Amino acid sequence: MSLKLKGFTLIEALIAILLFSIVIIGISYLITNSATYTRNRIITECLVNAANSAIEACRGGKNISSFNCGGLNISININTDCSSITIPSNTWDANCEDVTVTARYGNNMHTLRDMVCKFGGA
Repeated sequence: MSLKLKGFTLIEALIAILLFSIVIIGISYLITNSATYTRNRIITECLVNAANSAIEACRGGKNISSFNCGGLNISININTDCSSITIPSNTWDANCEDVTVTARYGNNMHTLRDMVCKFGGA
């Protein structure tokens, strides 16, 4: 009577462990890249929002030097004094200034340039 045992050999088990490890490493790589991409996208979005807010604040005559976005403290640099852009005395005149805003967070930077104008009123 021959007794035949069914099961895996040591080589088959080692190959299965190797294949499982390769799949797990690939999945962890995808998760890590996804998290890094999401973080960079959030930082870029905050930089754009900070620069837009600085331009809008400048239209209101205020200089802002920082902007808080999602717990990130964005540093803002404006090339002009926004309070110096005054309303002209003549009704049809305009006082305009070319404003450049640079928003920075770590090594990331976003620059926005716009014309800020004040118009004479009646």
